[in-house]
Amino acid sequence: MASIRDVAKLAGVSLGSVSRYLNGQQLKPANMEKIAQAIKELDYKENIIAKGLKNNRSFSIGLLMNSISSRFGSEVVSGIEKVAEENGYSLLLSGFSAENKQIDEKIDYLMKHSIDGLIVFLSEEEWIDLKKLERIQVPLVSLNYPGTAQHADAILVNDRQSVREVIAHYIQQGHKKIGYLSAPQDDYPAKERLLGAREAIETAVACDPENPQVILETYEGDYTRKSGFLGTEQLLKRGVTALFVSNYNMSIGALECFNQAGIVIGKDIAFGHYDYLAQGEQSILPQITINPPTEKIGETAATIMLERIKQTEPHEKKNLLMNNQILGLD
Repeated sequence: MASIRDVAKLAGVSLGSVSRYLNGQQLKPANMEKIAQAIKELDYKENIIAKGLKNNRSFSIGLLMNSISSRFGSEVVSGIEKVAEENGYSLLLSGFSAENKQIDEKIDYLMKHSIDGLIVFLSEEEWIDLKKLERIQVPLVSLNYPGTAQHADAILVNDRQSVREVIAHYIQQGHKKIGYLSAPQDDYPAKERLLGAREAIETAVACDPENPQVILETYEGDYTRKSGFLGTEQLLKRGVTALFVSNYNMSIGALECFNQAGIVIGKDIAFGHYDYLAQGEQSILPQITINPPTEKIGETAATIMLERIKQTEPHEKKNLLMNNQILGLD
């Protein structure tokens, strides 16, 4: 089995240069290329256990999340895992329910495995009182919620602006009664999305106070197709001519309701929703879809985490806002 000395000898560089390369430090491009080629030729396998003992690291990142089964969650995990593996780190994934006791146990489990950093995929307001995160001594990155801990970096998606643009588009098209099917409002992203819809209405009314006729009709679903169907049914009875659904599963229920009622999208109603499918997989219906950058969110979280792990100096908390892609907004 090849050793680090063999790599240094074949590459024609010092042992220290190879060590710095393996630790992710930047060297002269020519030396980095020589080392990479030597590693490939020798099929060098780094001893992660020995390296971890020497550097007081486990070369693992913990991920705590409550949406493992969703497509959004799985694509975020894919992005995290991709960057982690490219940098010699493994991912230790742990899911949880909404019970605080279980959350505490999951955090203890991850910390007992000596993770070098923790990424927490958040959504619900219960996390505001989760003081345990404040005491974690490893780097911490939160996804989907800004108020995790004083020292945690946060990655958010600009859902409020995206929804505001879609509703403003409906208003410009002349729709006076717009339906909005929301998710439960104990969810941070759900709150942001509904705020965006309301801001679009408020802006339209403020710009034309003599004709404040634009109305937002709302219905709160529960993420299921059934609630999407029932909510759409109720909003149609209220006379909406445009409908936006803030969750993918509920949008399927909305489509089923349209189908049963014989309503044609683009003719009888304007329709839009959140979607997690790639552009080539999207529906061919004349609808608007908001696509969050799911895999990119994961890649960004892992990149920030690796930067924090390598830092030795204290840092200020960073809030990074990522943009959605809006399709069909002509």
